[in-house]
Amino acid sequence: MKIISAIVLVCNCSGFNFSQDQIPAIKKEPGTFKRILKTAPATTLTKIHQSLVHYNSHNGLSIVHLPTGRAMINSCKFFIWCIALLLCTDGFTQSSPVKNNEKPVVEISVHQNLSSDEVVTLSRTYQDKALWFKEMPHFNRDSTVYYFDKAALLLQNSKPLQYKRLAELYLDITDRANRSHNFNIVDSLAPIGWAYYQKIPENNRDKVLGYELLINWALIKIIRGEPKPGLELFVKALDLLKNDKRPEIQLKILKDKGRFYYQYGLPEEEEIAIQYIKKSIIGYENSDYPEKQEALVTAYKVLTYYYEESNPDSTDYYMNQFQELLPQITNPFHHTWYYYSMGNHLINRKKYEEAKSYLIETIQVLEKYNLTTIDIYQFAHSRVGDIAREEGRYDEAISYYEKARNSSIAINTKANTAYFIQKLFNIYELKEDYKTALEYYKEWSEANNIIKVERNERSLRESELQVNVLKQDKELAANQQKQTIYTVALIIGALLLALLYRNYRLKQSSNHKLRALNGELAEKNVLLDQRNAENELLLKEIHHRVKNNLEMVKSLIALQSAQIDDPATKDAMIASQNRVQSMGIIHQKLYQGTNLGSIEMKDYFLNLSEGILDSFNAEDRVKIECAMDNLELDIDTAVPIGLIVNELLTNALKYAFPKQQQGVINISLEKSSNQNLRLEVTDNGIGKTAGLAPRGTGFGSQLVQLLTLQLNGKMREHNDKGTHIEFDFMIQKSA
Repeated sequence: MKIISAIVLVCNCSGFNFSQDQIPAIKKEPGTFKRILKTAPATTLTKIHQSLVHYNSHNGLSIVHLPTGRAMINSCKFFIWCIALLLCTDGFTQSSPVKNNEKPVVEISVHQNLSSDEVVTLSRTYQDKALWFKEMPHFNRDSTVYYFDKAALLLQNSKPLQYKRLAELYLDITDRANRSHNFNIVDSLAPIGWAYYQKIPENNRDKVLGYELLINWALIKIIRGEPKPGLELFVKALDLLKNDKRPEIQLKILKDKGRFYYQYGLPEEEEIAIQYIKKSIIGYENSDYPEKQEALVTAYKVLTYYYEESNPDSTDYYMNQFQELLPQITNPFHHTWYYYSMGNHLINRKKYEEAKSYLIETIQVLEKYNLTTIDIYQFAHSRVGDIAREEGRYDEAISYYEKARNSSIAINTKANTAYFIQKLFNIYELKEDYKTALEYYKEWSEANNIIKVERNERSLRESELQVNVLKQDKELAANQQKQTIYTVALIIGALLLALLYRNYRLKQSSNHKLRALNGELAEKNVLLDQRNAENELLLKEIHHRVKNNLEMVKSLIALQSAQIDDPATKDAMIASQNRVQSMGIIHQKLYQGTNLGSIEMKDYFLNLSEGILDSFNAEDRVKIECAMDNLELDIDTAVPIGLIVNELLTNALKYAFPKQQQGVINISLEKSSNQNLRLEVTDNGIGKTAGLAPRGTGFGSQLVQLLTLQLNGKMREHNDKGTHIEFDFMIQKSA
């Protein structure tokens, strides 16, 4: 029938027009065509005969033989034009879907004399036809695959190979939204498309095309349960567009980041993914980009899944948003997803009958369009089985669970298969068929062990994902904080302390995991060591800047105190200077030392003592000694102990040696056998008089008490030939 349509077009172009009521009759009975053609004028027949000649060896295309024996098209270009036109006409589009095992009516043989332009035109025609068949109501997955394959074969057999055109074709083939080949096949096609892209001369490469090819491939890997190669492809894709600041590209990257992080499945990345997805929704709702509809549909799906358990109201909201888009959507996958999700929500609300109708509709639509190789088909059966189990129809539930498992095995979705096997052994337990339940349990245990191994490997890749992708985003967020000089100093200090602790923990965790890896991960070890070295260098720079900021705070306090005449206020300002200095010395030791995680306390006390003596101009009359061994403490312990010692030294210099009296202050800090700490600060000054009210504001004493409680410690004070203060810090308990 398509050939007759082609001849009708040729006749019309030759001056002989068929009426609208004649064409259906011609298609129904080919003999009608010959009878009508006999009525044509002789001049018209001559033109038709000149346009239709027998197959000749110099022609690049041929068509099947017509009953008249005079049905070959003379011009390659003219025939391509006819076929392209037919592909867009109602007569051709209403024809039966092409099956994989059927031979097409029009047989095309590509020869060397077909020009590059003709190859491009015809391949685009096939590609457009493949995309046309992916939409409802004429959706036909076999036809989509058929025309994609036909376009690929045409391009691959033409010389020279047109790499850009091939890469564009494979972008559509590997796009999940087109749903052509199943995952097992499309996973093998994705590297072919990328290989064609790499063969494009570098100065002619469209980086957006390369980015989208890699994103398609990365998502396929994630869905197939291969996160390691998926991560590598995703990072490579982002690197292609890292310098592209166009708004539409930034929005595309935002959308893809959210989608990838969510499907990657790590808890921290999942939270970040939701933020990206919400931002992308705002961007696409205010845009008119071609991918707007598909991007919004995908975003609504993810948010519906995310809020399913924690926030049902949000789930209902995004389902309603999705439903509003549904009439504009021609992809049956989105329709079946909506039906399935509604069924799933209704089951959670125990509305089983209404839920079952949605799930059955899901299954029927998928079977109607031959879409039984997607995971929704599995889960729809599984959820109908759940309804049957809740209502006590165990045999019916088993039947649905087995269909779900078999469908999952067919497309090699390992985690889904294990999930359905688990449901089978659970229901056989309910039936008290323990023998069958045990068989399914063994099968589930074997499959689940494989999945656990893969998940353990993923935990190691978490730090890699953060280093490659999240680092710049977090630094950007931190840089956006702008406050006054005092607020900046405090915020930066808190952030950097948290960052130091977190990176120290990550480094310990990474080193522990890396030691457990085999030779396969040797290259990863080298890469992580390099990045850790960069992070240490960055942290040293951070400590340096914190120290400088604290010096600035100290200088500001000194400038302020110079304007104050009140002695009590001036003393308080000097005390504040010393407290800031005690923290600044710690950060100085951190960036000057070799260990970013700990402070050598003896050296720290000596530096702290020098600064305090200098602030009181007491270097000549008071000597501070540190009778202790070298001892390293982590920053969380060192900072409060430093502040305590600072307060005690300040107090001793102010009150223990009046009238320029000379004296000695001793500091010692040691770690006991049970890892607890003992701090002693003694002086040979005048001591304290019993019953005498403390001098000063009392803030220093309160600070010492609070810091002691923070370290889960106890303080004891003795007054015998001076003042002797002891502290016992229960470090293990406080940790």
